Amino acid sequence: MTNSEPATVFVIDVNDRFAHLFSSVTDLLATHEAAPAEPPRGLDFFDQDGQRLAPVFDETWRLSGLVKTDEKPEPEAVQARLVAVFAFLAQYTTDHPSQISEDFGLSVDEALRELPQLNGKTLAESIAALRGLTHEAAPEGHQQDRGSWFHNLMHNI
Repeated sequence: MTNSEPATVFVIDVNDRFAHLFSSVTDLLATHEAAPAEPPRGLDFFDQDGQRLAPVFDETWRLSGLVKTDEKPEPEAVQARLVAVFAFLAQYTTDHPSQISEDFGLSVDEALRELPQLNGKTLAESIAALRGLTHEAAPEGHQQDRGSWFHNLMHNI
């Protein structure tokens, strides 16, 4: 993005099973996963106002930025998708108690209490709730923050 880089960027997979909040496009671009998601995910990008962002690729088809689309911002729709992601995580957690215990050392009840409650919130309120749960891109040569258990779970399912 150019001059008006959004302060917050959401990545939400097209099945509403994964979401990630980044503090900026620069933060998103500096984040590198060790391996591509399996199976590959279709991703949608949005800013803090619910404006859809389109990916921009360089000559090697690597993501190099995001640009605002001409679509009208839909903060309620983005909020509904975030609620759907966390509802999916709650259901997955309930259905996989041994995985939650073995991988994260939590009971289902403990895990469900830690999940952010986004129902009834505005997109701005959800951003505030999720902001403390995200991590910044690590400086080159430094270990990346491990993130919360549900952040890590989303990367693994």
